[in-house]
Amino acid sequence: MMVLGAVALAAVLGGAGCAGTKEAKQDVESAVPGLSQKEEGVVTNVDKDAHRIAVKSVSEPAAQEVWFALTVDTKLERDGQIVTWDDLSEGTPVRVSFEPATGAEKAYRVEVLTGLEADEVRKKAELLGQ
Repeated sequence: MMVLGAVALAAVLGGAGCAGTKEAKQDVESAVPGLSQKEEGVVTNVDKDAHRIAVKSVSEPAAQEVWFALTVDTKLERDGQIVTWDDLSEGTPVRVSFEPATGAEKAYRVEVLTGLEADEVRKKAELLGQ
């Protein structure tokens, strides 16, 4: 009886992590250093023709702006709601989730920050002279 219970438990636990969705993949990637990263900063340039944005980090003062490539799979969100390119402009505080790549980093999520988070990013940017 104890062996049967252990086998059943192993079967349940073994199948628990098989969500199979893009979101589950991104959650796993964000937990593994080097595969996925997040950066907070201020948008410094929007290039709609090339489908990319430039962001100046507020966590690394000496860092130069970073270009992020946006694809059809990139989620643009504000407060959990989908937004459009029109919501991205110079000075917009954002959090970008991305995969490091040669050239422009591949963004899979761009969050337009609001409220206290946006205020904190703006204050950091001001202190850094951005």
